[in-house]
Order: sequence, then C-alpha cells, then structure tokens
Amino acid sequence: MIITAALAALPRLLLANRLAELQQAKLQKKNSILRSKKMSLLLLAGIVFSGVGYYLYYLFWHSHELLLDVAIVYSVLVAAEFFFQARFPSLDSLIFQNRLLGILYLGLSIGSFVLLRRL
Repeated sequence: MIITAALAALPRLLLANRLAELQQAKLQKKNSILRSKKMSLLLLAGIVFSGVGYYLYYLFWHSHELLLDVAIVYSVLVAAEFFFQARFPSLDSLIFQNRLLGILYLGLSIGSFVLLRRL
C-alpha cells in the first residue's frame, strides 16, 4: 500500500498539467463521464460494504487492523478521484485535483509507512 500510494502521488505532483490534459482528452470521449460516475458509485458501494464488514470483524473479534484502515482510506481516495474527475472535467479543475490528490496520496504513503513501521 505504501508503494502504491507513492506511485499514485508522483505523476500527480510532478506532471499535474500533462496528466490533466490526458484525463480531459479521455473524459471528452463518448460515455466516458457516465462511465466514471458509475465507477465512482461502484467503488463507493464497495467501500461501504467493506466498512460494514470491517465493523462486524471488529464487533466479533475486538481486533483493530491498521492495514484495513489504510486500505479503506486509499479506496475512498480512488472513488473520490473518479467522482470529481467526472463532475468537474475542465482543465483547471483537473490540474487542481491532480495536485490535491497527489498530496493526499503522498500523505497516505508516508502515514502508512510511519504507522505500519510501529507494528
């Protein structure tokens, strides 16, 4: 998870403008925005389902798994990325989204490293 989040952060921070241009071109294709909205809703449903499962796991075994928390946060970031790209497909907003998500992914990567190192 640490490496995955870092790999997601680097292009968004280092190549935000170029990545936004590519995303905008992809979103201009027919049905691409509708597909992105459906993907974000599907991911959100998966996150809710896994959150309920995690709650039941905690309820029965009284155990708190830090790795599951990190995975849920990563999934929320991915779902938010799909949703906001489909909702705000202009070039300026995509550049802003890339920079913001790059910072969040990098923070998740660093936070995961620090927290999981304690285990």
